[in-house]
Amino acid sequence: MLVVVLSGPGGAGKGTIARALVEGDSELSLSRSWTTRDRRSDDAEDAYLFVTRSEFDERLDAGGFLEWNQFLGRAYGTPVPDADDARDLLLEIDVAGGRQVLDRLPGALCLFVDAPDDAELRRRLVGRGDGSDRADQRVAEASRERQEADDLGYRRVVNDVLDVAIAEIRDLIDTARAGS
Repeated sequence: MLVVVLSGPGGAGKGTIARALVEGDSELSLSRSWTTRDRRSDDAEDAYLFVTRSEFDERLDAGGFLEWNQFLGRAYGTPVPDADDARDLLLEIDVAGGRQVLDRLPGALCLFVDAPDDAELRRRLVGRGDGSDRADQRVAEASRERQEADDLGYRRVVNDVLDVAIAEIRDLIDTARAGS
């Protein structure tokens, strides 16, 4: 099983790309992360399993996450994959989670999706409903995430033209599959 880690700053288009990849590839499934954050207006119905902090902590204590972390005061976790599912697994997680996955699965394909520049990233964040202060926090965090992704050996994909970014990631997945 190939594990693909898709990371990048909020607003870079990871969710849109992840949905397109899974819809176009019957051998790829998207892991549904757990989170303690509130649902946003632009969240797909199945984007996350929204849970309370106590529900999250109970699952964590039971060893039920492949990776987990806190980001800007909210907890996020990727459930341990279903051993009966033979499909490759796509994880849409942040770089700190990617580090945990690489510690457990050094052969994971790690991809960092980014906006063309910080001004475009901020425009996307505000456009999806983040307030100005929250957008500024996320843009600042994006710089740190880029550096950490580079340090971990992530491949970077700039999402300037959505279809081009999706095709580039599909090619990277196909290449990784051919090599395994």
